[in-house]
Amino acid sequence: AAASVTLTGGVAIYGCFFGNETALAQRNSTTNVSTLSGDIGETGVMSDNVWHVVVASNVGPTTILDGVTIRDGGGTGPGLFGAPANGGGIYMSHASPTIANVTLFNNKAEQMGGAIYVHSGNPQLTNVGIYSNSAGLNGGGIYSEVTYDGIGGRIAITSSAFYSNTAGLFGGGLYNNAGSPQLSNVLFQGHTAKLAGSAIYLSKGSATIADTQFIGNYGASWGSGLYNKENSVVLRGVIFSGSQATYGAAIFNSEASVTIENLSLISSTAKYNGGGILSDRSFVTITNAAIALNSAKYGGGMYNDTSEIVLTNATFYSNTASADGGAMFNDAASPILTHFTGVGNRADHYGGAIYSILGTPVVRNGILWGNSAEKGGAMIGTATLVRSIVEGGCPTGVSCTSVWGENPILGTFGKYGGSVETIPILTLSAAIDRSSSDCAATDARGVARPQGTGCDLGAYETRGLALTVAGGNGQAKEVYKTYDQPLRVTATHVEGHAVDNASITFNSPASGAATNPISQTTVMASGQASVTVRANGYSGAYSVTVRAPGSQPVYFNLDNLDAPIAGLEVGYSGSTPVGQAALFTATTQGGTNVSFAWDFGDASTGSGGQTFHIYQLAGTYHVTVTASNDTASTQEFLEIDVYDVALAGLTVSNSGPTVLGASTTFTATAQAGTGLTYNWHFGDGGQASGASVAHTYAAPGVYTATVTAANGTSNAQSQTAVIVEQALAGVSLQGASSGEVGRAVSFAVQVGAGQASRITWQFGDELMAAAPAEASAGYAPWASVDHVYAAPGTYQVIATVANAVSQVQVGTSVAIRDVAIADSSIDWSGQLEIGQTLNFIARMSEGTSVSCIWDFDDGTPPLSGCDVEHTYVIGGNYTVKLWTVNSIGAAVTKTNLKVTDPTPAAQGNALYLPAIRR
Repeated sequence: AAASVTLTGGVAIYGCFFGNETALAQRNSTTNVSTLSGDIGETGVMSDNVWHVVVASNVGPTTILDGVTIRDGGGTGPGLFGAPANGGGIYMSHASPTIANVTLFNNKAEQMGGAIYVHSGNPQLTNVGIYSNSAGLNGGGIYSEVTYDGIGGRIAITSSAFYSNTAGLFGGGLYNNAGSPQLSNVLFQGHTAKLAGSAIYLSKGSATIADTQFIGNYGASWGSGLYNKENSVVLRGVIFSGSQATYGAAIFNSEASVTIENLSLISSTAKYNGGGILSDRSFVTITNAAIALNSAKYGGGMYNDTSEIVLTNATFYSNTASADGGAMFNDAASPILTHFTGVGNRADHYGGAIYSILGTPVVRNGILWGNSAEKGGAMIGTATLVRSIVEGGCPTGVSCTSVWGENPILGTFGKYGGSVETIPILTLSAAIDRSSSDCAATDARGVARPQGTGCDLGAYETRGLALTVAGGNGQAKEVYKTYDQPLRVTATHVEGHAVDNASITFNSPASGAATNPISQTTVMASGQASVTVRANGYSGAYSVTVRAPGSQPVYFNLDNLDAPIAGLEVGYSGSTPVGQAALFTATTQGGTNVSFAWDFGDASTGSGGQTFHIYQLAGTYHVTVTASNDTASTQEFLEIDVYDVALAGLTVSNSGPTVLGASTTFTATAQAGTGLTYNWHFGDGGQASGASVAHTYAAPGVYTATVTAANGTSNAQSQTAVIVEQALAGVSLQGASSGEVGRAVSFAVQVGAGQASRITWQFGDELMAAAPAEASAGYAPWASVDHVYAAPGTYQVIATVANAVSQVQVGTSVAIRDVAIADSSIDWSGQLEIGQTLNFIARMSEGTSVSCIWDFDDGTPPLSGCDVEHTYVIGGNYTVKLWTVNSIGAAVTKTNLKVTDPTPAAQGNALYLPAIRR
């Protein structure tokens, strides 16, 4: 039947009113039930019911349906839209309404969406109850799909419940094809589907499911809780309990990408593989999980087939397999299991905890304890175990690194904080603080790792004991003596476990002030532990750190005091020259940790029982040493004489040559000698004193400076010569601006001021010439050179003019042209007969850069070159022409030749044949 309620865009429908209310908040959904029923024909007969109780088409989120019960929709027939009836309760097409506080009960569809059918839309469902609805094919509760053109497809469900919905094939509670459903705080309970996904079926989309429970879903061949096919899904805070299926009772992943955080998967059963989870060709990451009390033939907790699996903080407890892999079965899969706890799992055949074939699982920071099987209680097959506790030690055929067989001392499986179940590690457990690598940031409950000196093995990080300082703190005692009070702590366990017999370690610093011995270990008895400590030989304040495994430390503050000082004595190495080290020593006959402070009488200080000091000036010095420790101090005194070292190796240097008018720096050095004075005579009547001095000369010239060095024991003299010159100025370059190839061009330099000692030429054709200035009195003001260029062109001429204190560059350009061609003629040689090679040479009296072109008047192409050869092949008279060409011009020259044929003329009928060479 077609009697549907049609939602209109922008219109809100609210139910649960009695009729006298004035505000939405006054509604009462318990007493005032507003029902939209599809049972419009014979009561209780579904075949004549309305096809869709509610229809929403092309409406948005401002269209609201709130506070109604929708029931008994889904009559037999094609429905309003031509296909077999879909969406018995609500049919949506390109619709995104807001639906809140709505119950859908006893609706059905011949094919899709018993309660709700969503065809390309983004509806928002809040506080919705979907009970006892059914679909002949898919989506007993809800069917959601994206159209072929990808329009719509994000259904959002919040704070809702699905109960006892059924589907003939897939998705008893929810079927989603493509799109991106968002679920938060939803319950799926008691659903069934014949093939896959009794609660939820997801295909070819991406979904997020948070804080959702899957309880008692059953009847599917694959994944009664969640079937995930070619889909990407994120699960957070989900619970699966009591699922039943043939394969993958709670979750079945096929070619899917799965990320799960905080998973509790309890008491699920598969007939064959994967009592909890089955993953086929999928990528699965699970963080913080409890997988317990599940069963299957293979892989009681998890079955991994050709998949990439990463588990962190996972607890597998009491899972069973009637064949292999009580906790986990790996077929061509190599899962990485970090902080893995596998306890009490059982297989009737092989691999009580883990069974692997064609793969190599890796267990890091794990605990495998109390697992059992006919063979391989902990695991069987190739695997890698790293930093883990395994009952019985390293299993046969397994690669083990740092694997221990010590008892982890575990508690019972249950909730100990956080959102998933764990198994606690108790006081004295060998798993506490056992690893320092591959540590997860938290345990399965969210407790930060590490709590102690290292992170704990398994999924549980104990917070250990709460230690309290109970006595002995703040004491002080003389070195080498026993402290008056023992150091005492009391403890309670943060998580309520027993504390007695827990190991307690008292550690003082490894160097400096500490106890002796540095470390002591005892055990808790009657809730407390104590040790007696003795001061070592070093004074000072320090802390003693007290730790229990897996616990935060507490600290004692102690102070080792020094023994009093007695019998201070001081020594000295004797009379000492300036600049050489003098040795000073100080000793005491009593006292501990004595420090020595020196005052050497020259404003310098030192420290130590043996120290060296170098005096820089001769004289008599009063030396004081002070010995002190924490309890006392005392002094002793010395008087010493220091003398100068004799002068040796005096040398002198200057900064010249110097430009006239500028200062010259003179420096004197000595290889030996202390307390030296230096007196200078500069050779021009000037004087000065000091190791390094400056002097300015008034006139150019070469001067000799003399220094005299002296101290109280010796003296010496040394000399140095310095050149003073006027800087060059007014320098110019003169020369021709043009010339011819092969003929000399003259250039000259003129200096206006200063005396040039060197002129270097660069002519632009990479040939260099040097013309030093004359060394006679007055110096020649001009320096000139001639240069011959070999090729035409424009050249840059540069002259570098220098003396001892300055250097100047000047330049000019010169254009060089070719020499014009004159008196060209032809010379030839050879026999003027056909077949004979003739040599031709072009002659001319003048001309440069000449090119020659020949025309031999016999039809052959012109020939280039001024010295060529040519052979005539036919006798006759020829006029040979020669063109001579350069950049200036061209000339033509001719000569006449008669070339003869030397072959005799033929006579009669005689036949002459050419000779044949073999």
